Amino acid sequence: MSESKFWKIKQLFIFILVALAANFNYGFSTTYINTSVDQFKNFLNTSLSHRHVVMTETKYDIIWNLFLNCWFVGYFVGVWFSPIFNDNWLPYRKLDSISSVNPSMSSNSMVLPRTIDSIQIYHFHMHGCHIPILYTVLAECSPTHLRGSFSFLSEVSYSSMTMVGSFLGQDYILGSHLFWLCFFVVPFCLFFTLALFLLPETPKFLLISKDSEEQATESVKYYHGVDSDAKQVLEEIRKEAECENDPLEDSTTFRKMKELFTEPHLRMALILSVSALTNTVGLWALLLSSTFFLENANVESEVAEWSTTAMSLAYVSGTVTGGIIIEKVGRRTLLLLFTFLNNLALLAFVFFAKIRILIDPMKYGCLGALIIYGYTYGTGVGPISWFISSELVPQKHRSIAQSVAYAINTLMVVISTFTVLPLYSVIGSYAFVILYSIPSFISMLILFRYLPETKRREIHDIVNELKNK
Repeated sequence: MSESKFWKIKQLFIFILVALAANFNYGFSTTYINTSVDQFKNFLNTSLSHRHVVMTETKYDIIWNLFLNCWFVGYFVGVWFSPIFNDNWLPYRKLDSISSVNPSMSSNSMVLPRTIDSIQIYHFHMHGCHIPILYTVLAECSPTHLRGSFSFLSEVSYSSMTMVGSFLGQDYILGSHLFWLCFFVVPFCLFFTLALFLLPETPKFLLISKDSEEQATESVKYYHGVDSDAKQVLEEIRKEAECENDPLEDSTTFRKMKELFTEPHLRMALILSVSALTNTVGLWALLLSSTFFLENANVESEVAEWSTTAMSLAYVSGTVTGGIIIEKVGRRTLLLLFTFLNNLALLAFVFFAKIRILIDPMKYGCLGALIIYGYTYGTGVGPISWFISSELVPQKHRSIAQSVAYAINTLMVVISTFTVLPLYSVIGSYAFVILYSIPSFISMLILFRYLPETKRREIHDIVNELKNK
């Protein structure tokens, strides 16, 4: 590989571009509604009044909860479309480009007509279609010794955009101007759409799916550098293809799905992927409703509104830290250690939320716990949980395995996000223990027992280890 400084910068820029294309709008739309919540509630009231809908407080709470979480339905649908498109119709680069332009269209649909339908269109947009593609591209294009660091770029870009979204959603910036707040992402998404069409397909896709060694060699040199050993890289890819019982036989998506549950090593990879993703469920509620939880703990509204931005900043700092150390520490160690610390931060929030009843200043411990939660999540929990599935299965089943894991995770997120606010109103912060801490500790036991270390190892080597377990 070329050691020139220019090449390293160019290589990093390429992978940052891919990560931002998928996560620019995805991360932004996760948090901007949290800090501009009053303006969006006014928007909702106006939309309903235009329809002459008479609202009660209970009915309004239900609609608002649906408004916050209905986009997960679109995400769930999207992850199932991803393997169908990937394996049958469109190559990765083109599908990721098309997925990148959809946020632009959905943002436009939101800022134009002032009706609730436009919000529903926006939130039902299928982010899930391009997220599995992103981790596939990052894993398949990265050199083995940089695969972990480059995979972290997805979480770095996502966390950065959650911070931008919460910051721009403040009233004194763009929070009082919903048109410009929603339009902010449009020109960027259009740029990413055009830029992605200039990138070549992944080497594994070209060699295994398209059987084009010449194009695969060019792709390796593009992503790894002109001085890279393309023949050795392609040989490792062939070994990965040989991990399958029928590497040369075409399989339908349905057959791949069946094999995912019937083949022991694929089933174990799926269990490990879902177990890792279980630890990510709590972040959604905290990003979407941190203001509510802190105000419930008697934290001043002004401080509570800044909590999302502070938590997002810690989240970004954590992802940068994790990206730097992952190739030194390893996936397994980093994931288990920071999942444990992440759970301690969540339990600390529960403790401070209860003790503040006796000692009011202890309520600020809740804010500190959220910041630590964001940092520990970013350093190990979130990034590794999202990309680990791409390192546990061979190319043939990678797309379907990621889609199934993400779909199961989406169901867990939907159930928890729809449950957490009503349950929190009844039992307070203990809701976090039931919904997040207990499932997370169970998943940690599974990961501790069965998760292999994947640092700087070829995929075929990891798959063979799972076969032998």
